[in-house]
Amino acid sequence: MSEVKAEILLAAIQDGKPWLERFNGKEYDKAYQEYRAKYAPLFREAALADGEEGIEALTEVLLDGLAEGWARRKPWNRSLAMLNDKQMMVCFLGPVLMEDPVCAPLEEKLREGWAARWPKEAYRAASLEKIRKGFRPTFLGIALPFGGGDDEE
Repeated sequence: MSEVKAEILLAAIQDGKPWLERFNGKEYDKAYQEYRAKYAPLFREAALADGEEGIEALTEVLLDGLAEGWARRKPWNRSLAMLNDKQMMVCFLGPVLMEDPVCAPLEEKLREGWAARWPKEAYRAASLEKIRKGFRPTFLGIALPFGGGDDEE
């Protein structure tokens, strides 16, 4: 994989500020669709490039890139950077990869690789529907007693 392509795919995780700012009940669907339109074709192309071995290699490149990005941060900003990257993996990248049967193995490898490297920071995958159900309806900042997905984990 080219270095430029790896940087673009890594940016899909590390440049999360504009996406995470829109992670709320009103804006998430639109933000997710924009994210998906921008990055899904790139991840699909990368996943198809070299088959199973390519997915393994891509996983390592992305996880190494994340670790290097955190190492370049000031010590007091590393935890926040890791948290933001993990939130991008769960809320945006994970559902995008899970939707595409070609990319689903990449999502699994990324999650497993993350858990192997940073076991205390492991995360679980969630589908787009599950994430959508997690938003609680509010009025003037007060959670309403109905809606959301209390019946599911």
